[in-house]
Amino acid sequence: MKKNGTLLCFMSMCTIVTYSQTNFIIIITDDQGYQDVGCFGSPLISTPNIDKMAAEGLKLNSFYVSSSVSSASRAGLLTGQLNTRNGVKGVLWPDSEGLPKEKTTIAEALKREGYVTGCFGKWHLGDLEGYLPTDQGFDYYFGIPYSNDMYIGYTHKFADNCTFREKYDLKRALKDQERVKEIKNKAKLKRMLNFASPLFENKEIVEYPCDQATTTYRYFNKAMEFIGKNKNKSFFVYLTPSMPHVPLFVSKQFKNKSKRGLYGDAVEEIDWNVGRLIEYLEEEELSENTMIIFSSDNGPWLEMKENGGSAFPLRDGKFSTYEGGVRTPCIIKWKNKIPKGKVSDNIIASIDIYPTLLDLAGVDKSLYDLDGVSLKEFIFNPDKVKPRDEYLYVKEGKIVGIRKNEWVFLPQTGKRFIPKDFFEQELFNIMSDTGQKLNMIKRNREKALEMRKLLDSKIHNKNLIYTE
Repeated sequence: MKKNGTLLCFMSMCTIVTYSQTNFIIIITDDQGYQDVGCFGSPLISTPNIDKMAAEGLKLNSFYVSSSVSSASRAGLLTGQLNTRNGVKGVLWPDSEGLPKEKTTIAEALKREGYVTGCFGKWHLGDLEGYLPTDQGFDYYFGIPYSNDMYIGYTHKFADNCTFREKYDLKRALKDQERVKEIKNKAKLKRMLNFASPLFENKEIVEYPCDQATTTYRYFNKAMEFIGKNKNKSFFVYLTPSMPHVPLFVSKQFKNKSKRGLYGDAVEEIDWNVGRLIEYLEEEELSENTMIIFSSDNGPWLEMKENGGSAFPLRDGKFSTYEGGVRTPCIIKWKNKIPKGKVSDNIIASIDIYPTLLDLAGVDKSLYDLDGVSLKEFIFNPDKVKPRDEYLYVKEGKIVGIRKNEWVFLPQTGKRFIPKDFFEQELFNIMSDTGQKLNMIKRNREKALEMRKLLDSKIHNKNLIYTE
């Protein structure tokens, strides 16, 4: 049986019945806070196109990413596994191995089913040979392979037709690589190289330093070119803008346009490009067979102040296991397939995306080692289906907290793991206290002990520990 056609033969008659699998587009922004979308309550950032996605699709108010830092978060999404098992615990730097080669990404799983796969933007799961997107299931890659505040890797190769900017030539670029090899201080290298990021196409640098003011536009353009070339096939597009991660860059068209300053400019440029992409799908008559998921990799970088985002009304942001670090805005749109204008407070996790896509593609998800649950029935009936009732908080590869229905139990805060004093631990009712301001552990000791027992059962579950 072919994935894009089935041959049926009866007696002397043969008929070709053609059909297409569902196409998938995942858009993941960088450090965009829970509130930093109009339909999630932003008072100053205008996002009419993303808001329209919500009006025409499903808005998820309790969407959890697998980590409050980039690499680990992306690893969870692409493997469908918790960061206790997927081999990525924190943030990766240039010249790093990354996602273990034995892990099967969404791209690899879908590629086995006949999908063409493209990755556009930030990767951040390893930049050494064997760890780039084209080594992990993607047919094509275009982007900066890690955060846009990092620097060139000394192992990176330049394409013969590489474009050099800002008075650079190959000789000067190679000198940068020599410095990276010699100097081990990451902060010093960032200052010295002034955010000179390499732009990759597949496995080679095609522009150095990358013109970051144009990356958002170019990422979306490349994605649309990829879709255009493969519109008669089933496709999976993983589109990951470098913005609004600091340092912030925007094109001239959007500079000084937002009431929220440069950060708002960056988000509004993403929104405009989301609109372009949706319009393109309409023009190519692909909308009804393409599901789009929009979210962010983790909470806002609050230390950047006006250049960082907001997680209001949630507590804290990036690096934290409070809600502001691990809950991000999420919207799912699939024209004429899922109900319009639905809003759900159900607990949904980024690790659930993998099994969902497999289900929708007609793939047996039991063939893969996944921690997520399929959302297939939920997205069609969000008012009636409850995919999960709990979520595990993971930090640095360790299970450090749990949400069960409306209750959140956190036995650690900051960089500490499991304080000795029971009453230092935290218990919140997340429905009545969204901002996690009132620690209920002394008022409801019975519930805290119940949550502690549940968490311990997860911590000691060997199936949730990476052993490969």
